[in-house]
Order: sequence, then C-alpha cells, then structure tokens
Amino acid sequence: MEYSEIKAFLNDTPQYGETTGVERAGKLLELLGNPDKNLKIIHIAGTNGKGSVCSYIDDILKKSGYKTGLFTSPHLVTIRERIQIDGELISREAFTQYFNKVYETARANNLKLAYFDFFFGAAMLYFDKCKVDYVVLETGLGGSLDATNAVHNPLCCVITTISLEHTAILGDTIKKIAEQKAGIIKQGVPVVYADDNEASSVIEDIAHSKNSYCYGVSPQQYQIIKNFNGCIDFSLHNEYYINNCLRLATPAIYQVENVSIAITVCRLLKHLYHSDIKDSAIVDSTGSHIWQGRMEKLTDNIYVDGAHNPQGIQSFVNSVNGMYADSTDKAALLFSVVSDKNFEQMISILCGCKVFARIAITVTGGIRHLDKEYISAAFKRHTDIEVEVYDSAKEAVLALKNEPMVFCTGSLYLVADIRKVLE
Repeated sequence: MEYSEIKAFLNDTPQYGETTGVERAGKLLELLGNPDKNLKIIHIAGTNGKGSVCSYIDDILKKSGYKTGLFTSPHLVTIRERIQIDGELISREAFTQYFNKVYETARANNLKLAYFDFFFGAAMLYFDKCKVDYVVLETGLGGSLDATNAVHNPLCCVITTISLEHTAILGDTIKKIAEQKAGIIKQGVPVVYADDNEASSVIEDIAHSKNSYCYGVSPQQYQIIKNFNGCIDFSLHNEYYINNCLRLATPAIYQVENVSIAITVCRLLKHLYHSDIKDSAIVDSTGSHIWQGRMEKLTDNIYVDGAHNPQGIQSFVNSVNGMYADSTDKAALLFSVVSDKNFEQMISILCGCKVFARIAITVTGGIRHLDKEYISAAFKRHTDIEVEVYDSAKEAVLALKNEPMVFCTGSLYLVADIRKVLE
C-alpha cells in the first residue's frame, strides 16, 4: 500500500481485536524475528503523565548523546508522530516500508491485528533497523494486556500516576487499575513509579513478587520554589538526584512530578547500567523541553492542555491557579470532551476555578464526540457564567482570539483541532 492508502486502511481498522493486544503482539514479534530483543527498552505505563515522562526521558537521553527511539500515542496531527528517532518523526517512506512489512507478515500468517498493533510492529522494526541506543516505549491502554507488554527484558519499567479511567476495561478502583498497569513489571527488572496514592502498595507488592527493585518518587522529594513567566523553579532531592534549583520550561505544575520521575529513571540507568547520563543534559532538558499538548503555549494568548479525565483536569486547574496566584486578571476557557469521559466531574472541577470569566464550548472527537447540548447543560449545573456554544474549534478560536488569555482543555482531539486552526 502507498502512504495515503495506509492512512485510509488504518481509519477503517478496529481499535480492539478478538484476542488481547499482548497475545497478538507476541505472535507478531515472533513472526518478525523478535526485533525487540535487540533493543534496550524503557517501558512506561500509567494513567496521566506517561507521554510527558516518555518525552522527558527521551530528551535527556538524546541530550546525553544517545540515539533514541520514541513510541507514543495518540498522535495529534499526523500518525507519524507516534514513531520518532532523535525527535524526528518517521518519514512517510519509512513508515510505508515498515507498515507494509507488518501488514504482509500478518496477512501471510492469518494474524488479525488491531489499529495499535500496526504502529507497534512498525516501530520495533524501524528502531531495530536504525540501531537506536535506547527505546522509550509508552503503553497504549492498560499494561498487562497491552500490545507493548509483549517486549522481552526491558531495562526498566516505569509507572506514572494512576487514576480512574477506562473503568469498564481496567477496573473500577485505583487498586484494580494499578494491578493492570503494574502488569508491565518483568521478573528482576527495576521499577520506578509515582508514589502518590493507594496504587503504590499494589505496585510494590507486584514488584516484590517479581524480585524487582522498586523505587517510588513521592511528592516529598520535589518542591516548587517559584512559578513565574510561564516557568517553574523547583528542587529535587532523592536517592538518585539532588538539585536545589531546576527550571521547568512550562507553567504546568503537574510536570514537576513527571520530570522528577524521568530524571530518576535516567539516573537509575546510570547507576545500574552505567549509562552516561550527563547532568548538563538533565538541566538543559528541564529548562527547554516541552511536550506537545500539555500546557503548551501555541500563541501569545492561547494555551492548550490535553487533560481528559478528572485528575488531569484538576492538575490543569492547579496550574492555571498557580499562574494567576498573584493576579486579579481573568481568562477565557474553551472546553470540549468526547462521550466516554467523566465530563460531569471534569466540568465541576473547571467551574471551581475562579480564573475563568468567559466559558466557551465546542465539539471534537469525530464519531466519539459528545453533543454540545450535553456539555452546555453540564456547565449550567455548575456555574452561573453564560456558556457560549460553537460548532467548531475554528469558530470558537475566532470568537476568543482577542481575549488576554485563553486556556483550551478537555481532550487531545481538541488540542489537535486548535493546532490545525492555528497552522
């Protein structure tokens, strides 16, 4: 297939298959010659923050002089965002080549793959062929049954903060979801995790059962010193890294935890595997690196944040409040959400933020969209502010463009829509 044909094919490919992702991917990797066995993999799972942690780990390794492969999801604008080497998206030609290899292998062996599996197989082939030094691998949905969990012998497993999401699939409590996420832990493989809620005991128990060294990054290890001018100064003190003042190139308070996890992972690699992680790379990465769609400043007055569950929205609100802590100024909110999210609780949290004096909503997410009438009605249950309703992100951005500041959140689909408007 040509690249355009591949995109059309993927659009019609189901998200789920008849078997679990780990079963399908295990068979696929075997048929492809187990390219993952040649790779040094850092495997990351979690509910919120895993994309950011992946991105920071990748950037620190890259700035330390290593050739890195990064596999993340979802994409915002182009499917090629999911597979990167040294920060560069896989080319159309390379994606076409490796996708076709996966497609032909699966078809010849009557292996029915789901949407995510094609990307995963292509990424493993691409990273192996290009002989990257490290692969930073983000799970899709869950952990134990995820396609990425078919990889053999990762160097390190990482679990970011865990909250309630996809409860119909992963379980309806933090502990049940933690069991699924911690399913990526392999025998004897070290684990770094966000030690910030009741998921910790589950992760520690599973790590202990696998004879895996386990290290938690807790809120007591990092402290925000100052939040100013779109940056955050913070300190990090733990067993693997001590620095009294690091600068984070974002106003997103939640990224302090994520970058602290990433730094700890990189220093653990240095400690256990003698990786040449440079202190200058850590300082440079925290001070300059931005992960797209996470409190990302697209224009002088428009921030986008892909928070799409209650915990993510609370973290977003905390960041907004931090930016306006010493100001009486107000901002506008643009919100949209897809239908399978807990939008009522998300909206309730947003309406508790006193920074927003103007609220606008729109629709996003294609077939997963939530009708704007439902979103509007939910806001009316939680605020007296008049809710403006727009049919598209483009209409909303045009209406809000003269506001001093606009924050857009609720869905990564909305982030993608706004990026397209501003291109």
